[in-house]
Amino acid sequence: MPWAVVPRAHLAPGGVWPDGPLAPDAPPGARLGQAVALALAAAMERRELGARALAQQAGQGMTHPTILAILDGDRLPAAHTLLLLEMVLQTPLYPTDLYSELADGQHPAP
Repeated sequence: MPWAVVPRAHLAPGGVWPDGPLAPDAPPGARLGQAVALALAAAMERRELGARALAQQAGQGMTHPTILAILDGDRLPAAHTLLLLEMVLQTPLYPTDLYSELADGQHPAP
């Protein structure tokens, strides 16, 4: 799919996912994927949940490989997936201010 974004594919040379800087020309989806991966990892750590346990609690056909793919920057989450994760973790994962940073030409730091 030409529109698919693999967020970690846009790391700057030498960068390590998910904390490393993205390339200056990284598409907005890569920045979104990085922000979600960082927020998801932090929320899982706070709640002391692994990917399997989180997937089980989310239900609705959620699988741990889906969660790992988001954490690893292999793909962007679907809106429904993000909502289910936010409901279980009781915290927002979507970076609501990212659009304004990107519109202003800023490159948010991870």
